[in-house]
Amino acid sequence: MAKKVGFADVGITHPDKLENLPHGWVGQVRKLQYPDEEFPTVRSIIILAFHIWDKIFNLNVTAPSSVRKGPESPFDPFEGYFLGYEVMKNKAWKIITFLQSEGYEAIYSVGIPLKPIAVQCGLGWQGKNTLLITPAHGPRVNLIAILTDAELTPDKPFQEDLCRDCEKCLKACPTKALSPYKCTPTRCMVYSLECPDAPEVPEDVRRLEAKLTPRPTPQSYLECSICMNVCPYGKPPKNSTPSESVKSLPPIVVM
Repeated sequence: MAKKVGFADVGITHPDKLENLPHGWVGQVRKLQYPDEEFPTVRSIIILAFHIWDKIFNLNVTAPSSVRKGPESPFDPFEGYFLGYEVMKNKAWKIITFLQSEGYEAIYSVGIPLKPIAVQCGLGWQGKNTLLITPAHGPRVNLIAILTDAELTPDKPFQEDLCRDCEKCLKACPTKALSPYKCTPTRCMVYSLECPDAPEVPEDVRRLEAKLTPRPTPQSYLECSICMNVCPYGKPPKNSTPSESVKSLPPIVVM
C-alpha cells in the first residue's frame, strides 16, 4: 500500500528494538521525542521513504511575521510549510485511514528520530553526511513515520556501511559543517535558514547562506542539498529521462 500511494520504500520496527536514540532539542529547530512519548500505545513503527526526484521538494515557504504573531504565541520563527513533508503527510493519511478501517489506531510523525529508526527498519545506512543513504536512491529521500498499535512484522536492521572510504559530501559542504557521521548544526545552511535570528550561527555561514540559497520568492527558499547531490548512490545518470512512475503522474492544473 505504501508503494501504491507513492512512497519509494517502507520498513517496520518495534519500540523494544530501538536503543540509544537521540532525544531532546536539536538547537532551536526541533525537539526529538521517543515514539511512545508521541503515541503511548505504539507497538509498531512504520518508516516511509519518499524519493526526492526533483529539487522543488526541498521548497520551504515561511509565514510572514504578521501571521506568525498571535495573542498567545508572541513569535514562532518555525511556522511555515516544507513541500516534501506536505506531500508525504497527504500520502501517509491514506495508510492511516486503512489501519483505522482495520480497527487500529495510528498517527503520522516527523518528531521522532527518523534516520536512526529507518536504519533499524532496514531502509539504509546513516551516512557521513548524517542523512539516510538508501541503496536505490542514496540520500535523495525524505522520511515520515506512522506510529500504530497494530502488531506488524519487523524488518531486519540495515548492516552495511555504504559510505566506506567516500568523503565527497564532507569535501563538498561549503560551510564545513560535516565531519564523518556528524553535523555541526550551527554551521549548516539549513539550520541557518530555519533559525534566521539565532546568534549562535557564525557570520561566515550567514554570508554563504545568503549567497548560495535559491529564493523563488521573498518568503520561500530551497533548502541546501549539496551533500545530497554529490552522493554517488542513487545519482541519476546524465541525460537520463524521468522514471515511468514520474512520467505517469497526472499534470498539475493551476486554477
